[in-house]
Amino acid sequence: MAFSSLFIGSTGLISHGQRMAVIGNNLANVNTSGYKRAETHFQTLISEQMACGSNRRGESAVHISQKGMGVGVAEVRTSFIQGSFEPSNTATDMAVAGHGFFGVVNPEDGNQYFTRSGVFRFDKQGYLLTPQGYRVQGGAVDRETGAVGSMEDIRLPFQEIDVNGETVPAVVSAPRATTSAVLNTNLDFATVDAHTDPSNPFFSMASAWNGLNEEPLTPAPGYETNLKVYDENGAAHNLTVRFDPVDTATVSNAAPANQYWEYVVTMPPSEDGSAAAGTSGAGLVGTGVLTFNKYGELTGQSAFSLTGGDPSVLSNWTPAAFNGDGVPTFNLQFNGAQAQEIGLDMGLSTSSASWAGGMPASAAEVGRNVANLGSMATPGKNAMATTNYELGSMTSAARQDGYAEGYLRALNVDEKGFVVGQFSNGKSEKLYQVGLYRFNSEYGLRREGSNLFSASPDSGDALAGFAGEEGRGSVYGNSLETSNADMADQFAKMIVTQRGFQSNTKVITTSDSILNTTIGIKR
Repeated sequence: MAFSSLFIGSTGLISHGQRMAVIGNNLANVNTSGYKRAETHFQTLISEQMACGSNRRGESAVHISQKGMGVGVAEVRTSFIQGSFEPSNTATDMAVAGHGFFGVVNPEDGNQYFTRSGVFRFDKQGYLLTPQGYRVQGGAVDRETGAVGSMEDIRLPFQEIDVNGETVPAVVSAPRATTSAVLNTNLDFATVDAHTDPSNPFFSMASAWNGLNEEPLTPAPGYETNLKVYDENGAAHNLTVRFDPVDTATVSNAAPANQYWEYVVTMPPSEDGSAAAGTSGAGLVGTGVLTFNKYGELTGQSAFSLTGGDPSVLSNWTPAAFNGDGVPTFNLQFNGAQAQEIGLDMGLSTSSASWAGGMPASAAEVGRNVANLGSMATPGKNAMATTNYELGSMTSAARQDGYAEGYLRALNVDEKGFVVGQFSNGKSEKLYQVGLYRFNSEYGLRREGSNLFSASPDSGDALAGFAGEEGRGSVYGNSLETSNADMADQFAKMIVTQRGFQSNTKVITTSDSILNTTIGIKR
């Protein structure tokens, strides 16, 4: 009867009205960062069995006759399809490409929520926050080892520093003492020998050095170059490496056409904090010999470092040790700092980190004999090794791994979610890795407003991790994910929903007319 059609029409009105509300909410959030649209799915209501007779004697009906009783909303499901990205001028604006949610915690009650909206900013206390003041979760990076810790509030590691007598907070990059240096030069083949010691021609400069003089080495050697290094306090110092050719007429057993250059590694005598301070050996750090073949290529190197005692005594200079890269190292100590060891790479290194057999016990045993210089075991030459061409002496590369204390100048976020600090000393350091969370069923997440979701029994517990792990996506800084509600699609659905609503109103008005006609029969 018309009574049931009235009911059916009303279910259509209610269901399409609910769908229109969902569409309206999608359109309202078409510009909401990280918004995930909702989709309404309908379902049929219970059907009523109808009695229908067969038109053939002795045969039953071959189908079930049922009359539908209307429509209802089966579910309103969130679509987690990824939205497009839009650029941002703020480094801490983040977007997730792929699966995963940012985790945030309400500091007032400790409740955790999840979001795809990466609109984050640091506050004055250094916490990375959502617009609601919730703290973004991530793992702190050990700046020495690079290891990432467990999830916690992301907070800049402020330290109190003194600026013009006032204490202010700052993120500091700790200084690092130089441990390794590279020096590549060309030593002009035509250079004339400036220092000659008939007894020890390979250590003429070391013998002539006098740290008590205003100019410790006179006359000037064939070539010298400076290398800036740092002590443990981050203070910068200049090391000077001085080169001088060895007159082959003063040595024995020299290979035909080979060239030999002695070198000394020095510091300003006034900055020497070792036991040699105040003596003639102050500022003398290391000494050795470079060997070049007739083509000007570096083929051998010897290196000696001071083991104690008077630096002017050659027997106190013993073969240098090697660092992990197979490069000779020299010991030095600046005023107010601890002793440090610096590896000086001039183009040769040894994979075995050792000297070949026959290495003298000290520089005093070398004398005039080239065969006593010793050599590296299994030496290897890099492409930028020191050369001996007739092109003029010059330095082509001078670099080292130390640096001064630095202060945070800028931040960026890489695709692994690392928050990377750019410091005034030129260094980049990872501070935190932003966490990404996954769920067994993201469709079970509960919307909490403010672009936030919370876990529910239907979603399962949050599974913490980081970008790129176990199906998680990548993180992009200077970007925001836009709403995945497509305006054209929503308008099309709105028109269809409107037509459905109007059709159901027609069902009701027509059913009402039928009822009025039925009531009028008795009149």
